[in-house]
Amino acid sequence: MTTMPMGQMPMSEEDLKAMGADMMRDVWDTAYVNDLPDSSFLLILPGGRKDADGKTVPRDLRKFPVKNAAGDVDNPHLANALARIPQATTLTPAQRMASMDKAKALAKGTNVSGAKGEYSGTAGSGRMRTPGPAPLEVRSFDVALEVRDTADGRTLLGRAVPYGETITMPGGEAKERFVMGAFMRQISAGQLAAVKLFESHQARMAGSQPIGRTAMLEERQDGLHGAWPLYNTTKANDALELVRSGEVTGLSIGFKVAGRPVVGADGAYERTAAHLDHVVLTHEPAYPTATVTAIRSRHPIAGYRRHAARQHQILDSLGLGR
Repeated sequence: MTTMPMGQMPMSEEDLKAMGADMMRDVWDTAYVNDLPDSSFLLILPGGRKDADGKTVPRDLRKFPVKNAAGDVDNPHLANALARIPQATTLTPAQRMASMDKAKALAKGTNVSGAKGEYSGTAGSGRMRTPGPAPLEVRSFDVALEVRDTADGRTLLGRAVPYGETITMPGGEAKERFVMGAFMRQISAGQLAAVKLFESHQARMAGSQPIGRTAMLEERQDGLHGAWPLYNTTKANDALELVRSGEVTGLSIGFKVAGRPVVGADGAYERTAAHLDHVVLTHEPAYPTATVTAIRSRHPIAGYRRHAARQHQILDSLGLGR
């Protein structure tokens, strides 16, 4: 088998034979690759700078070399790139897609994927394809609490997801923001019954009983608003008490990204399509704003008395009562 540079995925003997002798790949050692111009690579990652020769440093920001020092497309390296791009797990989906688009465009001028002038290969979009459903992601939002004197006293109202606000995603590097319309498909399909309110994300993952349900979701200019009636259970009652006492200061959502990623002018991911899986009450917000705007109460005085009595019970249990 032909020797390959370190870090490149080896091709099988069958693949090499299928390519033919003209597709046997020359060895490009590290010194040769480092000396190539930026134009020889399919992808240049951000965060580097140009050296005196106009080449990006650090050199490892340059991905998938496909052109030789003379500027000609090297067919074996291009074929190898087409196979490696979907496996590049350290790259973002957008970066893999951009690399694959360039590789396919170059392949049309070669015999890598069929007759020149066309692409008849089987390489996908560059996105990773993982079995099963899309991974569940979690984001938390701040809460501003207000008490209203209508309805049943057990319904939380608020903005679950703010639109247009940029935050740093978990991991501390990439940024994201939700945009209006992100949940429109789910709302239009009437898929609200399955969106439950839980005491924690762990409870959702463990299959525990929810503490409430989603009665309403509505997209507005400032975000996704909703209503969550709480069940008459011990855990739901405890959660309501925490909201009323101000201990809970946020909403957290579990969601799945839908559709292709969109990157804004500032490099932030714009969530244009997402599926809401569940909602959680939390005290660890990530977004600066998102509000539980009201707790509806049909009997405000009775609700206040129950609330006060519960507070006294808690104080008495701690030895701090009257």
